[in-house]
Amino acid sequence: MRAINSARRRGNLGALRRRVVLFLLTLFAAGVSYIFTIDSNINFQHMAALTVVLIGLIVIGIDWWIGRDIRRAGGVQAMRSGGVLSTGPGASAGRLWAQGEGFRISGLADDARKNFNEAANLFREVKDRAGEILVKLSQADLAAETGEYDVAEGHYRSVEATAKDLKDVRSEGRALVGLASMNLQRRSYEAARQLFDDARRAFSADTDRFGEAGALMGLGEACLRLSKNEEGGSHLDQARFLFSQVGDRIGEAHALYARGEVFRLDRNLAEAQNRFERALSLYRRTGDYVGEGMVRLCLSDSYRRMQRGNDARETALEACARFKQAGRRIGNSELIAGRGDTRRARIRFEWARSNGTSARNLFVESGERDNESRIMIGMGEMERMAGNLEEARGLFDRVIAQAKSSNDLLIMADAQKGRGHVDLARDQKRSAREVLKEAYGHYQNAGGARDAAQALMDLGQLDMLMENFDRARVNYAQVRGMYSKLNDHHGEGTAVRAIGDLEAAQGRLQQAQEAYAEARILFQSVGDRLSEADAALQIGLLAVNRDNATAAALLVQAGRLYRAVGAVEWQRKAHGLARRVR
Repeated sequence: MRAINSARRRGNLGALRRRVVLFLLTLFAAGVSYIFTIDSNINFQHMAALTVVLIGLIVIGIDWWIGRDIRRAGGVQAMRSGGVLSTGPGASAGRLWAQGEGFRISGLADDARKNFNEAANLFREVKDRAGEILVKLSQADLAAETGEYDVAEGHYRSVEATAKDLKDVRSEGRALVGLASMNLQRRSYEAARQLFDDARRAFSADTDRFGEAGALMGLGEACLRLSKNEEGGSHLDQARFLFSQVGDRIGEAHALYARGEVFRLDRNLAEAQNRFERALSLYRRTGDYVGEGMVRLCLSDSYRRMQRGNDARETALEACARFKQAGRRIGNSELIAGRGDTRRARIRFEWARSNGTSARNLFVESGERDNESRIMIGMGEMERMAGNLEEARGLFDRVIAQAKSSNDLLIMADAQKGRGHVDLARDQKRSAREVLKEAYGHYQNAGGARDAAQALMDLGQLDMLMENFDRARVNYAQVRGMYSKLNDHHGEGTAVRAIGDLEAAQGRLQQAQEAYAEARILFQSVGDRLSEADAALQIGLLAVNRDNATAAALLVQAGRLYRAVGAVEWQRKAHGLARRVR
C-alpha cells in the first residue's frame, strides 16, 4: 500500500521538477535576451528581459492551474476514459477516501488520516454530504482503532446528527454501532446495550439484515456482560438467523459459538454441543483459525467435565495448534497478519482464556510439562492477536524458562518466535530480531523445515520494518525456495506476496502488482479463495488514482471472492471501494 503514497509523491515531485526546469529556462532566456539586444540601450534590455521573465512565470502559472484541474477531475487516466470513470472534485475525493481505506487496512494510520482529511475537504467543497458521512465514519473507525476514543466519539456523534438530517438510517446505525463498541471496551455495558438496540432499530428500518445482525450480536454480548443470559441468548439466536440469511459465515459462526457458551452456562450440554459443532464447521470453511481454536478449547473443557481426559487433552492441543497457525505471520493488519476475525464478539476471548486455563491444569496435574508448554504457547498467540501484549509476553517467558529443562527445541523455538512477535508489536525491533534469529536456528537444528521457513519470513518482514530492504529481499527469495522444495504452494504464495509488500515499500508499483498477481495465482491453485481475494484487493488498491478502471474491476472481483467464502463484511468493503473508485 505504501506504493500508492510513494507514487503520489513521485507525481508531485515530477510536477515540481517540471516547474523548476521552466523557471530555469526562463532565467536562461532572460539572460540570452541581453545578447540579442546588446546594441540597444540598457533600459530597453532590462524591459526585454523582464518581459521574458513575466511570460515564463505566466507559463508556470498556467501549468500549475491545469495540473490542479486535472488532479481535481480525477487524474489523467479518468479524463482519458471517455466517460467510463467519473470525473470532478467529488470523484477525486472518493478515490482519496479509497486510498485512505487502503492505508488503514495496512496499518498506515498517518497516511490514512491525511487522505481522509483531503477527501473531507473536497466533499465539503462539492457539498456531497453523503461523502462527508463516509469519510467521517472512516475517521471515527481509525481513531477508535488507535485508541483516540474522544476523537472517535466526536466523529460518530457528527455522523449520527448528519445522517438524521439526511434520513440516512444505515449510516446512523453504523455510527451507533461504533459508539456502542467503544462503550463495550470502556465497560459501560448498559450504555452499550442501549446504543446497540438503537442501531438495531435503525438497520431494521432500512431492511439492512447484515447491519441488524451485527447490532444484535453486540446487543447479545452487552446483555451477557450484564448477566442477562436469557435475553442475550435470544439476541444471539436472532443474529445467527440474519447472518445465515445474508451469507456471512464468519458472523454466523461467532453467534453459534457464543450461544453454545450460554447454553453451557445454563448446563444445557446437548444444545451447547450442537452449536459448537456447527460453529467449528463454519470456522473451518472460512479459514478462521482463531475461532476454530476457541471452539476446540471449549470442547476440551466439555470432555474434561465428562471425565474423558484423553479426549480433553488431545482437543486442547489441537486448539492451541490452531492459535499457533493463526499467529504464524506478523503485521499490522488482518491481510498481512493472517486471517482471523478478532474484532467482533470480543467476549469470546474471555471464555477462551478460561477454557485454556482448565486445559493447562489438565497437563499440570498429569505432569506433562511439554504439553503444558504447548498450551501456553497457543494461549500466548491468542492473547497477542487480541492485543493483550503483557499477558502474551508473560506466557511466552514462562515457556522459555520451562523449556530450558526440556530437550524439545521446537517448543523453545515456538516460544521465542511468539516473544519476538510481542517485542515487534511493542516496537522493540532489535530485541525482536535477536529472539527470532535464535528461533530460526532452533527450527533448523530440530529439522522443522516449514517452521524454519516461516521464521525466516518473519525476519524478512522485520528487516522491511527496519528498512533493510536488501536483506529482506534475500530472505524472501530463500523462503520461496524453501517452500518450493517442500512443494507447498500456499507457503510459496505467502512468500511471493511478501515480495510484493517489499516492492510496494520501495515504491516499485509495477513490480509489486506483478508479485501480488503471481501470489494470487498460487493461492488459486490450492483453492484458498480468501487469500486470493486479499491479493486481488491489494492489487486494486495499488492501482487507485493510477489506473482506476483496473482498480475498480479488481476490487469488484475481490468482493465476489469474499462473498464466496462467506466474508460479507469484506465483500461490502471491497464493493464500497469500487463504487468510489469508478
